[in-house]
Amino acid sequence: MPPLPDRIDPRPQAPAACSVAGASGYGDSATTNRVMKLLVPLDGSLASERALEHALSLAVGSSGALLILLNVQTPDALGLSDIRARSEDDRVLASRRSEEVLRKPVEVCGKHHVGCKKRAEYGEAVAETIVRVARETGADQIVMGARGLGRLRGLMLGSVTTQVVHLATVPVTIVKVSSS
Repeated sequence: MPPLPDRIDPRPQAPAACSVAGASGYGDSATTNRVMKLLVPLDGSLASERALEHALSLAVGSSGALLILLNVQTPDALGLSDIRARSEDDRVLASRRSEEVLRKPVEVCGKHHVGCKKRAEYGEAVAETIVRVARETGADQIVMGARGLGRLRGLMLGSVTTQVVHLATVPVTIVKVSSS
C-alpha cells in the first residue's frame, strides 16, 4: 500500500471531462502521485446514485482520484426475449441505454471537479463483468449500491452486490439507501 501523502491540496482541480474507456494516462507506474481509481457500477437506481455520491466524497477528499463509471446492460434490462438470437442491434441498443444512464453521473463528476471515465458493457453476468472491469482498469475499490434495478428487489442485499463481494479481489463498499 502506498504511503499517505503528507498534505492534501484542498483546492479543486479543473473540471475533467469523462473520457472513453481505454484511454491511457491514468495509473502510470512512472507517475509519483498514484491516482486512486474507484469503480462505480451505475444502473440508474437510487442506490447507484447514492454510491456515486459516496464515491465522489471519497474522491474529493483525496489527493487524486478517478471514477470509473460502469453501466452493464443485459438482455433482460433491455426487455429482450431470452429465446431470440442476439444481434448487433442489441449492442447498439445497449450502448444507447448506457449513454442515457451515464449522462447525469458524468455531469455530476464535472460539477465536483472529479475526473471520470465511462465504460459500457453488454452481457448476462453482471457481477462477473463488474469484477472483470475492476481488474482490467486497475480499480483500487468498488463502490456500489446495495440494491439495483434487478428483478429481485425485495432481497436484503441484491444478488449482484452479494456476488461482487464474493468475487472481487479489491475492497467493495456497499452504500445503502436510507429507509426514511
